[in-house]
Amino acid sequence: MRVSSEERREQLIEAALVVAKREGVGGVSTRTVAAEAGATPGIVHYVFSSMEELLRAMISRMAEDYVVSVSELPPPDEADVTGLLEQSFSHMWSSVETDPEGHLLTFEVAAHALRNAGFDDLARWQYDTYRAVAAQALEQVASVCKIEWTVPVELLARMVVAINDGVVLAWLVDRDAAKAREVYGTFIRQFATFARPLA
Repeated sequence: MRVSSEERREQLIEAALVVAKREGVGGVSTRTVAAEAGATPGIVHYVFSSMEELLRAMISRMAEDYVVSVSELPPPDEADVTGLLEQSFSHMWSSVETDPEGHLLTFEVAAHALRNAGFDDLARWQYDTYRAVAAQALEQVASVCKIEWTVPVELLARMVVAINDGVVLAWLVDRDAAKAREVYGTFIRQFATFARPLA
């Protein structure tokens, strides 16, 4: 069966992600991606004009997949701010524990994008997207709990992304899930003080 160019492109992007999770961004090459996809290096060169184009496609897909994984919140079963924040962070944390390699890759690609000319826009896009998802979640909390935030949502979203990066990276180093949850719990209790009931 003939594979369309779009299907082949998707296969190669997925293969690049598999290689990157297994070997790091530095392990992604025409040869390794072709081997993972069961294709020839010539196919990779045909679909992607350069390794830069393939890496950009891989980084974009990785960030999109990550955002989907942490933004697909279940229906809220709490009506108070602390409870709903705990539910949101718990949902996010489950994705960390089930896919540590994927979360490690989010840090690797950000560093790669910052260190290599022509990719810095991807690092900005990656974190702009994370903050947008966090802001959307905070607006959902405000709507469900009938509160308003006393600090601008944009700033609160930056706080959420920053604390999450720190907790996840620390856990990737020490794998102490209990401490990670303790940090989240302390942060959530403090964060909830920025909410006040609507008049």
